Amino acid sequence: MNELMCPTCCSPVRGAGTCGSCGFDVPRQWIEEHQLSIAMTGARYTGKSVLIAVMMQQFRYFLEQRHTTFLEPLGTTQETFLEKYVVPLYEKGETLKPTPAAATQAIVPLLWSFRYGANRFCLALYDAAGEDFERLAPSNPTFAYLAHVDLLVSLIDPLKVDGISAVLDGDGAFPGGSTDDLTVMRQVLAARAAHAKSSSRRPALAIVLSKFDVVQALRDTPAAPWQSIMNRPGSAMQRDPSFVSLTEDSREADLLHSELESLLNAMRARLLLAAARESGLPSRLFGVSALGVPPRSEAVHPGGITPFRVIEILKAGLALKERGIAS
Repeated sequence: MNELMCPTCCSPVRGAGTCGSCGFDVPRQWIEEHQLSIAMTGARYTGKSVLIAVMMQQFRYFLEQRHTTFLEPLGTTQETFLEKYVVPLYEKGETLKPTPAAATQAIVPLLWSFRYGANRFCLALYDAAGEDFERLAPSNPTFAYLAHVDLLVSLIDPLKVDGISAVLDGDGAFPGGSTDDLTVMRQVLAARAAHAKSSSRRPALAIVLSKFDVVQALRDTPAAPWQSIMNRPGSAMQRDPSFVSLTEDSREADLLHSELESLLNAMRARLLLAAARESGLPSRLFGVSALGVPPRSEAVHPGGITPFRVIEILKAGLALKERGIAS
């Protein structure tokens, strides 16, 4: 049963139409179809907006090629998605500008409707500014939507993981001024917990190592033990079977999670895993790369965009909902 709430302000609504609290035009698909809501969270410079851009473009191709169906944008989503994500990244070849803070621009989810297998889904995808997660108090009403999502995605920049940055010896420097990713993840979890009483949903937590091409580059370093770990035959960290299966491949997902867990332990980044356990939420590790290679200055690499495992986040969210529908 869908929650009759506005996907923007999370206030109760009677049905489709204008929300009496914030004025958002709630589409009928949000009420009639199975809801899937995903919050993309993380500190500044973790690549949230770039991941959204590439993930949704790839998901559109996936639906067309593997499910023979279409990704239908709702309301102002098409206009916003093209202007903010697609045109700068794919047409101009530029890295994306930071998402405006909630104080200057309200958090309005991107909404799409699509058929996936036997069911129709309405996806609400939330993209908020990293500085909001870094600076706002968890009880701030801006974060109310975190209590209503199905999947809470926390992006971790591997360049900020001590084990990786030490091996790379500064080769992958990131812009200054950004807060530690683990601190931000704990802030997000605290914000979700602060608003949890307003919702019956218990989200799953996806801990995503973004810019995973940086991690894969460790296969070329002579430093032990990274070369042997990253060059292990059959490693899930080196292949992308995203388009192979029509739905989530649970065996492949479990294998990748186990490999990433071992990698984080080897890097002495165990506090990420401890924070996930502390949250009490079911969690899984993901490794994705939206661009495939690091950008050059403020431009996409001349070789183009070569995504790695980006749609697996969506497939995991859909698997959660399908299990709920079947039960």
